[in-house]
Amino acid sequence: MRKKTQIQNTARNPAVFDMSSDICVWSKAGVISYTRCINAFDCLSCPLHKRLKKDVSSGRLKDGRAPVDWRVFPDRPRTEAEQMKCRHMLSGRISYKYCINNYQCDSCPYNEMIEDETLSDFQEHSVQTIVSGFALARNYYYHSGHTWARVEYGGFVRMGLDDFSARLFGPFDRINLPDMGTAIRQGEACCGIIRGNLQAECLSPIEGVVVAVNPRASAKDSFPEWEPFDAGWLMVIEPVHLTSRLRRLHFGEESRTWLEQEAVALAAIIAEESGHELAATGGRAIPDIYGHLPELDWHELKHRFLHT
Repeated sequence: MRKKTQIQNTARNPAVFDMSSDICVWSKAGVISYTRCINAFDCLSCPLHKRLKKDVSSGRLKDGRAPVDWRVFPDRPRTEAEQMKCRHMLSGRISYKYCINNYQCDSCPYNEMIEDETLSDFQEHSVQTIVSGFALARNYYYHSGHTWARVEYGGFVRMGLDDFSARLFGPFDRINLPDMGTAIRQGEACCGIIRGNLQAECLSPIEGVVVAVNPRASAKDSFPEWEPFDAGWLMVIEPVHLTSRLRRLHFGEESRTWLEQEAVALAAIIAEESGHELAATGGRAIPDIYGHLPELDWHELKHRFLHT
């Protein structure tokens, strides 16, 4: 067995997938000086947001401006300067929306609607590179057990299996996913892949509570072919201890080095067990590696690469 790659991700702030800007919404509103978001636009749990929301309520805004409580004066005409842009407009999530709730986002129906859309929405345009025959998606975090995590708008984390595990162990008959509301821990089993009478558990890359699952992945019938980094997501997690848990994962150039080492380890096992090389087509490892090489031991593979 090769020595595992040592994880040394020292990034201070989470890399948020597919966000055009990482500027704090309060900075964009001109209330505070230039400040970067450090909480993946999860404003409701952000200490800075909570403090500034109190300042809004008490009238302590930049240059002494105090907002008008439009719930008290609903018929008063508003000037452009008096209007407060919705935080989702400031973040670039939506094109046009003004706040009518004095930034009381936790009780705002519109904010609840945006969060519901976030759970079911996914962007099918991950940027991928090929590393030793396997795809690696940019701005994704990787667990050593070959699951990925990407931090999305609002601080939610979407997760799935990576291209390596999909090509090695798939195609699957089904994937067993946890119920919504299930608490999962980083590095512990969170789902199970089923192929005929074979099965394996997959480890969670992050810690938190499951708030959405992919209905395609949890189907009880034959599991369809899918793209593991986009439409093939498995679940969405509302994380806890996000920044510290992300530091334990592979990211950026480190993830590339790790995947190269995993491909070398797999090639060595294939050569030893079957005498073949790790086959590739057009620079990509073939799909269904296990199915093409019956000499391979499923249990050895899952122990080595899924760590279960």
